[in-house]
Amino acid sequence: MLGPEIETFKGNKIVMGIVVILALWPVSIIYYAFTTASDKVFWVSALLLMAVPGWFFVWLWSLQVSLHSDGISYRSLLGEKEMRWEEVERFYYQAIKQRINFIPVGTYYLYKLVDVEGKEIKCGNRIERPGQLGQKLIEQTYPTLFRKIADRFNNGQDLDFGAIRVSKAGGIRVKKLFGFMEIPWDQVSSYAIQDGRFFIWRRGQKRTTGPGLWQVPNAFVLRGLLNSIFKPSTAA
Repeated sequence: MLGPEIETFKGNKIVMGIVVILALWPVSIIYYAFTTASDKVFWVSALLLMAVPGWFFVWLWSLQVSLHSDGISYRSLLGEKEMRWEEVERFYYQAIKQRINFIPVGTYYLYKLVDVEGKEIKCGNRIERPGQLGQKLIEQTYPTLFRKIADRFNNGQDLDFGAIRVSKAGGIRVKKLFGFMEIPWDQVSSYAIQDGRFFIWRRGQKRTTGPGLWQVPNAFVLRGLLNSIFKPSTAA
């Protein structure tokens, strides 16, 4: 049982509005079925067609993600989940800007928290204020995850950040199209999270490709760890 709720995020009303608009077509079919059509099969089909957006709307209305001082809880029609911050082992973050003809039309968000047993809590644009929720999740998961990962690094354990691997003895390995590219510590020039990707540059390298953040669990903790290695006086 988690402590009192600090902040609660409910279903995204914009998405609900889109569902209502999309439901207008099956509503018109149902109206036609009950006013002019006599075929019972047509009636049943029309009702089933309406049931899909109707159920989705009710499900969105039931969504609730609550942040607590000691963890997170997720509730919907399908059940409830909760996870303490200290139990989180991996935090996946994705924020992709959507464009139509190079014109920004919004951002697609997706977050996933995984504990040591593999239990997951996943949320994103179906929750209101998804960008703000993502920032809160970064802030809440960072301290405990950083302590865990820094301890493992200091103890000489190899660290797995998905598409990026870190070894205290060997350096960094970044997944490319064909296998992993190895970068020894003394060859690391710089690193950054930009445009939804994690970039690491080798000395003398002007251009590089980086895996998407969704491929790098605990990406912000990885950046903090690299800060503590290369910029110890300003590390988080």
